[in-house]
Amino acid sequence: MLDYKRLQDMFDLLGCEEPLGISYADHAPEASLTPAPGTGHACIINYLRMARTKKTCVHFSSEVMTCMGGWTYLGYKLPVPERIVHFVTTGWEGREGERYLPSPDSMRRFFRDIDIQPAPAPFCTAKPLAMLEGEGEPLLAVFHCRAEVLTGLAMLAGFALDDHDAVAMPFGSGCASIFAWPLSYRRKGQKKAVMGGADPSCRPFMGVDELSFTVTSDILLAMQEAFPRSFLTGKTWSGVRKKIDRSRKVWDEAASG
Repeated sequence: MLDYKRLQDMFDLLGCEEPLGISYADHAPEASLTPAPGTGHACIINYLRMARTKKTCVHFSSEVMTCMGGWTYLGYKLPVPERIVHFVTTGWEGREGERYLPSPDSMRRFFRDIDIQPAPAPFCTAKPLAMLEGEGEPLLAVFHCRAEVLTGLAMLAGFALDDHDAVAMPFGSGCASIFAWPLSYRRKGQKKAVMGGADPSCRPFMGVDELSFTVTSDILLAMQEAFPRSFLTGKTWSGVRKKIDRSRKVWDEAASG
């Protein structure tokens, strides 16, 4: 079982921001930010940013689609629209594609690999992990961090799982890396932490030099149990921890400048 006090001790050692807990639910949460009907395009990554900065809950509904790609990766827009296949690759007559993959066939192969399944419930929520205490455990936990913290998370995942290949960074949009890929690995019986944020389209909604790191709750539990005996309590990490503090100071100053 996740122990939120113990997890906070782990986050303090890592020098990381509290992650967001992501869950699916049958009912919309109260006092939650969400795209309104008729809003038009609204990026899921931007709403996750609001959950982080405002320390609040955000949610998405299967009935209110504001991003075709995002709703696909949440499992709300299936089968995958052919329009996405062309939009991410070569485009179509009169519309240039993103050219993130070389051909529509390459994108179709990607969707076969990621094997998105229908969402288990009509609402998807995201909020700071501590807000879940007493409500149950999240399906996923997503960290947003820069290089030094990311190295700590990646090394800890490998240590906790005793796996030399515990971290993956597959192709995909920002929300594919956060929602769809971790669940895809789990369905295949693989425990994989997933790094994301390489998608150029999601970069405007993420901090400078920031990437995402997503784990299923069982991996987070393994990290919670393993961190006291890991490198996090050693001399080498204490030196990296000082760099994390310097990095945070630099970027906080840059953001306020």
